[in-house]
Amino acid sequence: MQIKRFARWVTVCTALAVPFVAVADDNKDTTKDTTKDTTKDTSKDTSTKTGDKMSKLTMNEMHVLAHVHHVNQMEIDAGKLAEKNGSTQAVKSYGQMLVKDHTQSDRDIMAFVKKHNEKIGADAMDKSSDEKDAMMRLKNMKGADFDREFLRQMADDHDKELAKIDSSMADISNDDLSTMLKDMKPVLQKHADQARDLMKNNAQAKLDQP
Repeated sequence: MQIKRFARWVTVCTALAVPFVAVADDNKDTTKDTTKDTTKDTSKDTSTKTGDKMSKLTMNEMHVLAHVHHVNQMEIDAGKLAEKNGSTQAVKSYGQMLVKDHTQSDRDIMAFVKKHNEKIGADAMDKSSDEKDAMMRLKNMKGADFDREFLRQMADDHDKELAKIDSSMADISNDDLSTMLKDMKPVLQKHADQARDLMKNNAQAKLDQP
């Protein structure tokens, strides 16, 4: 009798043990599959972020870059003209500063454009009728008349460019370009301030003449 009871007990225990083994095997398989899928998804996300690291410049950003390039070239030409036609060493030195600073600015701009696999079209260098007229007036001037008109134009032009940079910031989404434009502002402000200082000094020198 006891032997029969023992046999039944063994049979029940064996039957109960089978589901637990199956559950353990299912858990093992699920864990393995989850780990594999997570690793795969993470790798995919990382590659996507890396691919977006060097994004294309927007059309508005290219317009801003083309404008700055154009202005740099205009200021370089004006600076060279001041070196030639300026009546005082102060005006000639100011012209040299324009050439140096705007040449460096233009190198930075063109390097930035090249880094992003972009190009500034030749039409960006086309001068407006007002710009052509202003440059023609300067070329036909000498002495104190040249100094006065040149310095007035430089003060006005650099003030306009400072305002232009501020208004362009809303169209800039590239952080590096935003930083570059902000770094230009102190240099442009220096050019505007020195032009006004030279205008005052020239006016005072004229008043001091006997």
